[in-house]
Amino acid sequence: MQTDLLTTSVDDRDWASLSDLARSRGVSRQAISKRVKSLSDQLPMRGEGKALRVHRPTFDELTAASYDPAQDLRNRHNKAEVSDAPASIRQSAAKPSAYDDASTREKNAKAELAEMELMRRRGELVPVRDIETAAIETATAIAQSIAVFKSKCGRFYAVAVQGGQEALRVEMTSALDETLGQIAEKMAILAARDQDRT
Repeated sequence: MQTDLLTTSVDDRDWASLSDLARSRGVSRQAISKRVKSLSDQLPMRGEGKALRVHRPTFDELTAASYDPAQDLRNRHNKAEVSDAPASIRQSAAKPSAYDDASTREKNAKAELAEMELMRRRGELVPVRDIETAAIETATAIAQSIAVFKSKCGRFYAVAVQGGQEALRVEMTSALDETLGQIAEKMAILAARDQDRT
C-alpha cells in the first residue's frame, strides 16, 4: 500500500469508508471492496476491516483515469460492479433520453384522451360548440317568454284602472306564473332533445 504516488490532500474529511463510497456511487460494498483491492498499490488507506478508510479524492482520480465507457455500460446492467465513470458522466447516464421523454409524453397524452372520452360518454364533458348552441337556444327561449309577458303591460294597466292595486297584483302574479311555466316547458324540451342527441 503506497501513499506517495499521488500528491493529494490528506484532510480527515477526504477519508471515506467503503460503505460511504458504495452509497455515493449507488453500488454494493462488495463492488467497492473489489475495486479498492485492485487499486491497493496506488491508493492511500487507513485502518483494517470495517474500520478501513480510503482517500476519496485519490480513489476518484484513479477510477476516473481508468474509466472504460464500454465496461461502464456493462456495469450499468450488472449493478454489482462499480462504475468508473466520472460523476458528470454518471449523472448524464442517469438522465432519461429524449426518446424516453417523448415516449412518456405520448403515453400520458393517450391516457388523457381516453379519460376525456370516458367523461364524454358519461355526459360529464361536452364540446364547447354544443354549450354555445345550448346557451343561445336557452337565451332565445327565455327572451321569447319575457317578450310575451311584456306584451301584457297594456292589460295590466287596464286591470289597475278598473280594479285597483289588488287586482293588478293578482293579474301580474298570474301572468308571471304563466311565463315561468312556459320557460320551464321550453327548457324541458331543449333538455330532452339534447339527451336524444347523446
